[in-house]
Amino acid sequence: MGSFSSLLMETIKLPTITVVTPTYNSERTLDRCLKLVRSQDYPQKKIDIILGDGGSSDRTFEIAKKYHAKVIKIPFALQHAEYNRGVAFNRAKGEFVLILDHDNFMPSKKYLMELIEPLLKHPELVASESCYYHYSKQYSLIDRYYALFGTSEPIPFYLRKADRLMQTSRRWNLQGESEDYGNYYVVKFEQDPRKFPTIGTNGCLMRRKLVMDNADTRPDHHFPIDVMFDVVKSGHRKFAFVKNSLIHLTGSSGMIPFLSRRLKFMKKYHFEDHSRRRYSVYMPGDELNLVVFIVISITIVKPLIDSIKGYLKIRDVAWFLHPIMCLGTVIVYGLVTSDKFIHKILSK
Repeated sequence: MGSFSSLLMETIKLPTITVVTPTYNSERTLDRCLKLVRSQDYPQKKIDIILGDGGSSDRTFEIAKKYHAKVIKIPFALQHAEYNRGVAFNRAKGEFVLILDHDNFMPSKKYLMELIEPLLKHPELVASESCYYHYSKQYSLIDRYYALFGTSEPIPFYLRKADRLMQTSRRWNLQGESEDYGNYYVVKFEQDPRKFPTIGTNGCLMRRKLVMDNADTRPDHHFPIDVMFDVVKSGHRKFAFVKNSLIHLTGSSGMIPFLSRRLKFMKKYHFEDHSRRRYSVYMPGDELNLVVFIVISITIVKPLIDSIKGYLKIRDVAWFLHPIMCLGTVIVYGLVTSDKFIHKILSK
């Protein structure tokens, strides 16, 4: 009886969580995403799900209903993952908000409990997320590449702004001053955007009121990384990184579609309308590091060496996508920069 009472008291003390997910024709991944949320060893009455949807015409609404998710309809003309997510975030009521994209999957039923643990033990923490992207040889080649390197593109990797550890890392070696608490690290970041990682999305669990009070969360300014940096800039600098992993399958369509999406994203959010951004992977002061990245990408030697080092520890040919991804990223960023320069000349 005592054990039951203890469990009941623990359940009562657990905070409410709002899961925020941006969607647009997301039926291919959404069912699995929400099913795993509803399968968590966490009181389901304390979890609500909000989808910011940009006008889906597939089974997205049907899936939302199946898992008791609230859908906020967004005009198609405004819809974009960043804006959809921002609208949903502003409708959240939970004490904590979990940013979970529709292609994010929790690998175990204990995932939420593992993320919430450091936040309950350390009230000064802003947010909590996984140290790793989940790795399996069953994933597509490009998704294995992301998981192995701990980032979806090589620029943050070489500028030391990756959001996850490499699969071969067994200690915290990213930005920030870390303390090891066994199941998780507590990391204190500097108030310098050049030394801040690309965190804030893909399974980031954050204190809603703290973020609302210290960041620009308006839907058209709600870029997850920017929001996290806003909070850090305000003086709240500590985050937890749990020694678990999140499944993030975004590359199943292949490398060319991924680079194409990056091209569109760069044009829209880093060139056409940079006024709303407070953070970028590339910031003033990063010029030398960017030049180094371009040189090593074009010469291929360094990316190839990094691939070989990884392969010797985890035998997977996905490591060798790295030189190709580095070169492809340079080409994409070069195209965007050239297009912006030409447009500026013609507009004079």
